[in-house]
Amino acid sequence: MRIKQTWLVMLLAILVLFRAAPAQGAEEGWESRLELRIWGFDLAYSRQGAPLFSGVDTHYFFSAGGGYQTFGFYREADNKAYTPPQKGENLALYRNANLTWSAGLRQGVLYDLARRRNLVDLVLIFNGRYDHHFTEKNPGALLFASDLPDRDGGWQNSLLAGLVYDGVDVNRERCLKHGVYAEVSVETAPPFLGNGSTGADYTRLNGTVMGFLTLQEGREVSIYLADRVMYDYLTGNYIPVRARTTFGGYSKYPAATRGLGGGFRGVEEDRFDGYIKALNNLELRINFPRWSEYGVVPEVIFYFDAGLYDDLTRRLDFDRVMTSLGVGVGLSDLIVYGNYFLNEQQFSITLALGIHF
Repeated sequence: MRIKQTWLVMLLAILVLFRAAPAQGAEEGWESRLELRIWGFDLAYSRQGAPLFSGVDTHYFFSAGGGYQTFGFYREADNKAYTPPQKGENLALYRNANLTWSAGLRQGVLYDLARRRNLVDLVLIFNGRYDHHFTEKNPGALLFASDLPDRDGGWQNSLLAGLVYDGVDVNRERCLKHGVYAEVSVETAPPFLGNGSTGADYTRLNGTVMGFLTLQEGREVSIYLADRVMYDYLTGNYIPVRARTTFGGYSKYPAATRGLGGGFRGVEEDRFDGYIKALNNLELRINFPRWSEYGVVPEVIFYFDAGLYDDLTRRLDFDRVMTSLGVGVGLSDLIVYGNYFLNEQQFSITLALGIHF
């Protein structure tokens, strides 16, 4: 236990230092971004290359990552939703080691002369991952008792195409965002793309809209509203667990939004999986920019989340809207949340490595 606590403290210290540091490699034309997980990371590189069309920019990017993580599969053998006990073992949880990779192109469609960057982009991405489940660590886990093709892990690869509108302005000196971001995408994972080990054979449609509104712009305190709406629709011959427990799209690249549980705060990550999911996150973000002189920025976040899913029926039930609220206190996007899940009247405390969206 002492070793695990020491490693956790080291991880949190590294995160704070990295969040305060600028991206490296820009002088060579490459920009890098490191996204930390609790026990893992994702490293993404991007570069503006020779434009394929005049008047717009072309960006190339790729990523690689991996981690040792705990995932959840909240389904009984009869496919009914599993509710974890308040005390005792949660049979939904299992240990996983994974590798992830991607490569893509972001091609400008419409250029913004005022911002001197693309306003609308076409995005093309190849995504891949390999999962290894440690059955010996959680032999009684619900996933391992199922007959699903991906219960033992394996390869999952997909192709994504989408349109992105980015009208968000970022004021890094005041820690503010203002504007609107929107995207629509289609993702396909056909069997011939190396998906034989997991049986993946699906198509995903995703729509995401984010809006940011500045309320106060100051050196001592800056305040803004942030809102995100996501809709995710899955169809196909077999939809693996990893697709059912995530949202698609490009906005969180190189990671993915987990959900509903995960994207919807206050419940266990990966809980409330489905073929159709809808999510809304509303936040009031309060930052203290003056502290950036010391390499950190304190922040307070008040949030209200609402979510909806089909429970594998392929039909959204609007009488079962889930809601949660809470507050997060953080330092350079290392945030501790206090959450209250209104539907089950449950309070929880969680740690987040990075802003929610």
